[in-house]
Amino acid sequence: MTERIVFVVGAGAAGLAAAWAAARHGATVRLVDSGSGVSALVGGAADHRPWEEIARAVALRGQTPLAGELPAGVADFAADLDLWSLPLAEEPLLRLATEAGRLRTARGADSALLDWTQIPAGGRVILPRAIRSEWDAGSLARSLREDTYVRSRGLKLEVVDAKLFKLQGEERIAPADLALRHDEPQRLAWLEMRLGQLVAEAGASDAILLGPWLGVRSPVASVLSKNLGLVVGEVLSGVGGAAGLRFEFARERMLAKLGIELQLACVEAVEPVEDGYALSIEGRQPPEIADAVVLAIGGVAAGGVVYCAPETRAGRDAPDRGSRAFKLSLDAPVDLRAHGKRLDVTSSIHGPRMDDCAWPIDADPGLLEAVGVDCDPTGRVLPGLYAAGDAVGDAPRTVLEAVASGIRAAAAACLTEID
Repeated sequence: MTERIVFVVGAGAAGLAAAWAAARHGATVRLVDSGSGVSALVGGAADHRPWEEIARAVALRGQTPLAGELPAGVADFAADLDLWSLPLAEEPLLRLATEAGRLRTARGADSALLDWTQIPAGGRVILPRAIRSEWDAGSLARSLREDTYVRSRGLKLEVVDAKLFKLQGEERIAPADLALRHDEPQRLAWLEMRLGQLVAEAGASDAILLGPWLGVRSPVASVLSKNLGLVVGEVLSGVGGAAGLRFEFARERMLAKLGIELQLACVEAVEPVEDGYALSIEGRQPPEIADAVVLAIGGVAAGGVVYCAPETRAGRDAPDRGSRAFKLSLDAPVDLRAHGKRLDVTSSIHGPRMDDCAWPIDADPGLLEAVGVDCDPTGRVLPGLYAAGDAVGDAPRTVLEAVASGIRAAAAACLTEID
């Protein structure tokens, strides 16, 4: 039997996991991506189930939230990626601080983030006062002091004046750019000196909470923690911050080890042919041929699923025909579903009533979050054609579920022949 060619479209968490799994199954992997998606915009948390679900369960049961078993292959993938801290099953879930001053649970996290479960009861946390648009130490400390977990543990939060920015204008550059500067050994040594002085002046402390500035290529947070003798870490970053850039650099390292080239290109169509699937790629002729294809193109947020109600084609008159309100960003033989139902032609030229269904209601995800490819639990749409990650209809929109679905889809793609 000849070596199978698996084409993975999309290089976020799901696509990267699919490429990793396909390579481990001995397939020849072609990985193509049209640009940064949701995985490059995340704040650093690595959830399996949506964290709001965990919070509701904790509130009902009143128990310490413990980590569950991860789906097959996820822990091995995370170990190879070398980016996230993932507690073992039955260990406490991580606790992470948001920029809004709230602690929330997480199944895992970017290793640069401060895990509040590592701070001893009654411990003292320092928040340096620094002028940055994404950082207000005073407001953050006031909000966190009212958090139930902080109060139950008797944690003390202190705001301390500090000089953490070395060069003029660094109070205005993007957080990811500031984080990049701390990858330089000399700059890291300077930051360590400044934080050491801060601790010496502030007195005995157990942790330092900082903004999303602690490197993107190197483990700056762990180096500082080891050298200063206390826990140093970040808050969850905003959209497009340092955490997303860390993922992209970790992806680059993983692909280099696997010997897989990431092709930056736009796939326009996936079409079944006698030998498998033909992929039409913008600016290339002839089409690429693959034995199997994994679509990891994201959902609405990433642009993998596009809103296209009939009225968008209306022009000055009514649209010439009815149509579905959503479609993939590329042509492929798939149907879409949301909330357990396959999407059909909409009865109105205006599409669904977005005011009523687009956004979450109580614990139910909204239409924009739920819509995706209709497939089976392995991601199979047709023999040899699979979907993964946020492209899957009704799947939890979390990092670790995206990884798990990418692994499942790639495993099935490698072990299943085209009918």
